[in-house]
Amino acid sequence: MVTKKPTHGSGSGAGGLAMNNKQMAGFLAEFVMSFVNWSLFVEYISIIWFYPMGFMGFTGMEAFLVMMFTPLLLGIGPISQLVGYLNLYLRLIAQLMAFAALYPTDIDPKNVEKHEIILFENLHVTKTVFVGAALAIDWLCQCRTFIGANSISTARRERTAYAYMVAIIFHALMRLPHLSINPFVTWREYIIFGVFLVVVSFAILMREKLAGDSEESARRRPTLEDGPCPWTTGIGFGGVLFGCQLLLSTYGLIPRWVNLGPFPAGIVIIVMMMAGFAISKKTSIVTSRNYFFFAIFCGAVFGWCSGSVPTVIGFVGLVSGGLVGVYLMSLWVVTLENVANTNKITKLFIATFITYVVLLFWAIYKFVPWWLGSTLLRERNQTMIIAVILCAGFGALRESIRPTSQKKELRSPTMGTTSYPSKESFYTIFGMLILLVLFSVNRSLSHPTQASVAGHHYKRTLTTTTVQNDPPTEIKSMIWTIHFGYDNYGRNSFPNITQAIASHGANVIGLLESDLSRVMTGNRDLVEYLASELHMHSDFGPAPSENTWGCALLSIFPIERSKHVILPSPEGELACLIDAVIRVDDTEVNVIVTHFGNTEDVIDRKLQAAGAAEIVKTNNMPTVFLSYITEKTGGDNYKTLMASGLQDTTNERRYCEYVFYRDLEMTQFKRWGCGEISDTEGQLTNFKVKKN
Repeated sequence: MVTKKPTHGSGSGAGGLAMNNKQMAGFLAEFVMSFVNWSLFVEYISIIWFYPMGFMGFTGMEAFLVMMFTPLLLGIGPISQLVGYLNLYLRLIAQLMAFAALYPTDIDPKNVEKHEIILFENLHVTKTVFVGAALAIDWLCQCRTFIGANSISTARRERTAYAYMVAIIFHALMRLPHLSINPFVTWREYIIFGVFLVVVSFAILMREKLAGDSEESARRRPTLEDGPCPWTTGIGFGGVLFGCQLLLSTYGLIPRWVNLGPFPAGIVIIVMMMAGFAISKKTSIVTSRNYFFFAIFCGAVFGWCSGSVPTVIGFVGLVSGGLVGVYLMSLWVVTLENVANTNKITKLFIATFITYVVLLFWAIYKFVPWWLGSTLLRERNQTMIIAVILCAGFGALRESIRPTSQKKELRSPTMGTTSYPSKESFYTIFGMLILLVLFSVNRSLSHPTQASVAGHHYKRTLTTTTVQNDPPTEIKSMIWTIHFGYDNYGRNSFPNITQAIASHGANVIGLLESDLSRVMTGNRDLVEYLASELHMHSDFGPAPSENTWGCALLSIFPIERSKHVILPSPEGELACLIDAVIRVDDTEVNVIVTHFGNTEDVIDRKLQAAGAAEIVKTNNMPTVFLSYITEKTGGDNYKTLMASGLQDTTNERRYCEYVFYRDLEMTQFKRWGCGEISDTEGQLTNFKVKKN
């Protein structure tokens, strides 16, 4: 009788089919650390942005962006060596500190400062400081891992790149069942679970390090004098970093840009990200000029298809945007390989962060001074996509045009011989594919449809043979400026907004300042969240690529048709308007939701009032006008709207929010304070359709 010894595969080599559990554990541990790092990187911009958003101008909090620039210190040899030796310990401390700062504690409004920017007295300022410090340390250590990868084995170096790529994919995937929210930086139970995962990952990586499987020393192997150019490599790294944060930090951003819903179209984006991961080791493709020019073409098509476009064009934009995502994901391996082989670290990260900051402020707002590009770069998201692709591909393209002899010297021994990522990576991706299927099934069951809306909001009549759902005959409208889904303390207010709307029984809701699908608000999607939680039909309004503050419509009545309008805005921020038609009591009712410009933009508001009044006149049907018109009661623009046939709901003095109506019977009007959910008020008005 012959006894066969079990075969233990290497996990990334060609021999053996068995999975090496030790290597798998190490990969997953590094993936967890990378996921937390990427989550902090994405979240921190929205934390900084809270006060400039509220004050509509610079507050000094923007200076905390320098926390992301700490990798510049790696150009100092002793600091780089010290960070290399203490890397895991520093990362453990940083990530635990970040979770502690992000944990949403109970707040007594009487004892908390929310207006003055004072450390420890103002909770958001305290969170900004400590999350910033945590990110500064963790990002420093993560970049030390990237550049220090040159001193270790090829398999270990590739593991670092693959772990970070998988973390980016998982970050987008994890937001799918949580309706665009990253729960690990938002909800208490997930933050606690995140602490557990980080501690376990630290233990696994420390055991691996002590066993000698990790970086034996904190010294980098000397690199070649004619290594990759630090400037082009830095530009490429900055482009890849920002491109993934802009387009791939969530599943729904690309669909929203092309006027499609985030679900199920977002599934396509996650699959495309996985495809980019799969081809990332095909360096002959990734570094080719044809691939680069193809990406530019896809970016141009994506930009052309973005905005409030017809569905067919939206699908073209979805595919082209997904292919841009494939391109960005596929560049990570070659980009990090170049980063690891660059010996001018300071120049590398100077180029990286200049590129990142320029791209970050590309779609800039008016309150930013002209000398920072407010008149040059604002409202040009389409050109920003091309700029991202040019920057991201620059480093990889430079690799392809380098003389062959230099490329052979710079590449690792197995670079180009291994065609695909390691087995551990593919096992993880396969697991995420299973999660994608499960999450998609779960979302499809809760996704708002006419049947689910009727089941939750319509009156049910039972007979012996049928079940009939009768829609209400009364419109219960609400207008609310929700300030980008933050409460007065800078915390996520999605659940509180949901509860407030449900408690007031509103069935037609106009939301203002609702577009969160941008980097500075964490690429969240409040409209998707509310539509799913409240079981309502929704209209997101003008696409994020159209650069408005956002206006959205929720309704339990089917939205039969709608148009998105950008009102004239020659001087200030672009003003949005939704012109929708719903059917109530067998009558078509026009619902208009709009947000005019700021007080100082006098010409803008005059033109916007004239444009909105013309829409009301042209439609000539019963109308509910839910608005933020930035005008005192009885002012010139107010009179322009009244001349279109609209009526006001009250004689009370107001300035921003107004509810107007035409050819409807008003039965109730009230104003309510929103407490700590936002610093604005809400207005509720009930209407009945007149029967002539």
